[in-house]
Amino acid sequence: MKTPLLFVLLLAGAVTTTAQAQIFENADTTSFKPVNATVFLKDGTQLRGTLLSESLVGVTIKTDNLGEIMVTRDKIERVDKLGDGFYRNGNYWFANPNSTRYFFAPSALPLKKGEGYYQNAYLLINSASVGVTDQFTMGGGFVLNPLFRGWGAGFLTPKYSFPSQSNVTLGVGAILVGAYFRNSGIFGGNKETNTFLGGIGYGTVTFGDKERNGTIGLGWGFGNGSVSSTPTINISYMTRVGRRVGLVTENWIIIPPQGDPGAILSGGIRFFGEKMSVDVALLSPVSRSLDIFIAYPYVDFVVKFGPKNKRIPGAD
Repeated sequence: MKTPLLFVLLLAGAVTTTAQAQIFENADTTSFKPVNATVFLKDGTQLRGTLLSESLVGVTIKTDNLGEIMVTRDKIERVDKLGDGFYRNGNYWFANPNSTRYFFAPSALPLKKGEGYYQNAYLLINSASVGVTDQFTMGGGFVLNPLFRGWGAGFLTPKYSFPSQSNVTLGVGAILVGAYFRNSGIFGGNKETNTFLGGIGYGTVTFGDKERNGTIGLGWGFGNGSVSSTPTINISYMTRVGRRVGLVTENWIIIPPQGDPGAILSGGIRFFGEKMSVDVALLSPVSRSLDIFIAYPYVDFVVKFGPKNKRIPGAD
């Protein structure tokens, strides 16, 4: 009696193992997008790398040192997806929280749908942008007038980024500005309000990814019914030199229809947090009429918002 029972148990075990293997093999991985993750095992081991697949039976993760590892669900305590974060030399680096904009100038890189940020420069210039879709970003803001009278200004910043499968991304957009200036008449003049509607329409190409990229853009200004016949050129670059430190430069070359061209050059340091960044830089105007070096300090901060990273259902 013992021999048939033992045979049945061995057969059941073999069938179960084969079924689990088939579930792994038949798991739908075609729609699964690999993502950086940490797999916490019940024995205290942590596997860090790229999550390649997941199923009801377990997960497959690719680590730098051990290659691809298949772990069954009964051994897993939890799995944390890390979104756009990554590991470098064994240390986790959170994703760049401010990768789509330099100081003022945008890159062609888009925000993901539902992702966004709030930016404040000089405590007076306030703006926010959000990913309406994975390709279309809409932003807007205003300049705070401390006196709350005499003038006001606001702006909109729509941008469309063309889908790209490489490290070259194309984008088009505009910076639309509206402002008013009111004459109070305190010196005997008539009270009147002057308005300005204008901005700049641009096309841009960005080389690189969220952690390191450079952008070349051409824009044509317009306002009050006229369009500039010459472009404004933007050349910008950012790179991440540490887990919490990056370098940023943003440069504008202004070519007027008549007269000498000028430029506004800038460079500075960007300090990172997982959901926030702070820029400290210098802005310097350059033209033939300036015979001395002038530099103005620039400070801003950006707070990122959007959906949180999700854990794999059933992993806890």
